[in-house]
This record gives sequence, structure tokens and C-alpha cells, in this order.
Amino acid sequence: MRILVTGAGGNIGRGLVPRLVAAGHEVVLSDVNRIDHGDLPFHQVDIQHGFGLEKAAEGADMLIHLPAWHGIHWGQKSEADYWRLNVDGTFWAFQAARSQGISRVVFLSSTAWYGHYDKYGFTKRIGEELCEYNRRNHGTRYVAVRPNDLTPWGDDWLNGYGTRLLYGGVDREDVLDCVALAAERLVRPLEGDAEGIIVEALKPPTFTEADVADWESNPEAAFARLFPGYEDLVEIYRLRIQRKPSPSGSRLGWDEVGYAPSRHYGTFLAELRQKHEELGESAVRALRCPY
Repeated sequence: MRILVTGAGGNIGRGLVPRLVAAGHEVVLSDVNRIDHGDLPFHQVDIQHGFGLEKAAEGADMLIHLPAWHGIHWGQKSEADYWRLNVDGTFWAFQAARSQGISRVVFLSSTAWYGHYDKYGFTKRIGEELCEYNRRNHGTRYVAVRPNDLTPWGDDWLNGYGTRLLYGGVDREDVLDCVALAAERLVRPLEGDAEGIIVEALKPPTFTEADVADWESNPEAAFARLFPGYEDLVEIYRLRIQRKPSPSGSRLGWDEVGYAPSRHYGTFLAELRQKHEELGESAVRALRCPY
């Protein structure tokens, strides 16, 4: 299947494209900036205006639409910036897809959708509405993927990754799995009406609200109960565990696409133990996110 990936130079795009190629898909890349695209077809397009996107979409069977300003851009980008990229860009992507007969779309949304009237969440609401509009009016099949606090995005490994997993973040690899599964769902032949699926790409449910009910009164004891055998790492690396952690609740769309996340704070601790024993404390403290 020929797949156009918009925003291919972003965090998710860079991880997703090799997966699509390995799965046997013919992949076409688009981004506002020139990127190292190897032998893959590349179209430099500013999706905020859409010029050139129809050419990029020629012959494609599916669109995976990734570009957006996210929560981490909140302080640097205005309402107009969010609107132009997240709303106008999504509108023009659908227009280009329809002009070339593309009826399958994976849309990268966000759990910021729940922030209905903030400048980021509002644009993701409209993005999902554009998905549904095109489903109802033009027969477009879509899967909208909502990651929560994509982890990491460039901070240090111990606290930019580990701490974020404890407090609700979802591992980038799990999000990549989810987007790839969404694409594979749309590869299947259509049965019945055009489908519109929402998938919340969250961490796996490793503990419940009851499990952490007493966390704030004694975080060390609660940690030891939930993650036995790692108490020494809390002391050595001064892991941030004082705040009550966040259980995962929603499994929205997981069964529809086969999403089964596997990375969580427990797997982080196991990896930390291994790195501590193999590399030593100084090397572990120097680890940084590679993407």
C-alpha cells in the first residue's frame, strides 16, 4: 500500500516511517523542512497552506497526518499558530486526500482533546471533527490516535522519561505501535459503513486508584509495596516519587486496533537496574533521550 506521511520529520514520523517500510508499504514523505529521506519520495510542503500537497498525495492509498503544535509548544506558539498548523493544516490534508481519491486516514490527535477550550485541545477537537465530517460526507475511513503526554520528548532519561511514565506519560514506542496498528486496521477491506475509530494511546494499566490511595501519606512505603526490590534506586538516583501517581483508566479503541502497550514505570525500573549494574551511576545520570 502506498502511504503518504505528512509531518514525516517530526518525533513520531521519524520513528514510524521505518516501521511502515519494514511492513512492506510504499511510503511517501512530506514535511515543511527538508529531511534525510534516503531513497523515499519526498515533498517539501507547508501544510498550513497546502500548496503542493495534492502532488504529494498522487497515487497514495492512505494518509497518515502527523504535524501539529503540541502542549510543549504552549509558551512559544500563539492561538493563531495552533490554528494554522493544527486546524488549517488538517483541513488541507483532507482536501488533498479527497482530490486524489484517498479514503483512509490516520490522524494523530491527543488526550488534550479533553481540554475542550484551551488553545491546544480545542484544535484537536476540530481535527477530530474534520475526520468525522469527512467520514459522514465523503466516506473517509479514519483512526484518530490520542497519545497522553508522549514520553520522552528530549529531557534526561531518569526524570524526563521515568518520572513521566509514573505520572501518566506513554512511551513513544507504544505510541508508534498504536499508529502502526491504526494504519494496519485501515489496510483491511471495508465491511459496511466507513468506520471512525478513536484510540487512546495510554500506558498499560499496572495499578489502580485503590493501589495508590495512601501514596501521599507515605510515598516510600507505597512505592516499596508496588515496586518491591527497587527501593535502593530511589535513594541512589533521587527518583521523584513524592507525588501520587496516575493510574491508566481508558481502554478506548484498544480492541478495535489491537493496541497492547507494554512500557510502564515497572519496566523503566527494571531497565534502570540493568543499566545501573552494567554502566554505573555516572553513566546512567548522563543518559539523554536519543530523539
